[in-house]
Order: sequence, then C-alpha cells, then structure tokens
Amino acid sequence: MTDTYSQLKDELSVLYPGVTDAELNEMTDRLVEFFVIGTKAFYENGKNLINGFTNKNNLDIPVNEKVNN
Repeated sequence: MTDTYSQLKDELSVLYPGVTDAELNEMTDRLVEFFVIGTKAFYENGKNLINGFTNKNNLDIPVNEKVNN
C-alpha cells in the first residue's frame, strides 16, 4: 500500500514551491480532514436516502413516509 499522506505532501510541494515543511504538513492535514468530513457527510446522506425521508432537513414529509409517484 502506498503512503498517500507523503504523496499528497509531495504534490502540494510542487504546487506551492515556496512553503516550509511545517506549512506543508498543516496544508496536508487540513486537506485530508476536509475530505474525511466530506466523505462522512456524503455517507450519512446516503444512509438517510436509503432509510427513507427524514425531517432532518426540514422536509414537509413525515419521517419514513414513502412518496408514491
């Protein structure tokens, strides 16, 4: 398995050649955190769609009521 963190850090160092190692580490950590949060949100949204509609987003459809088309 490849070391994705190091690969991402190397790519960022090419895109931003004037930054220090500490800045590269912080940029890499924040980018990884951004994608982890996004992936979790996407996963949770998918679970809600699979389990039926909910009122989490202030929808006018009662919890778990199916919509007939």
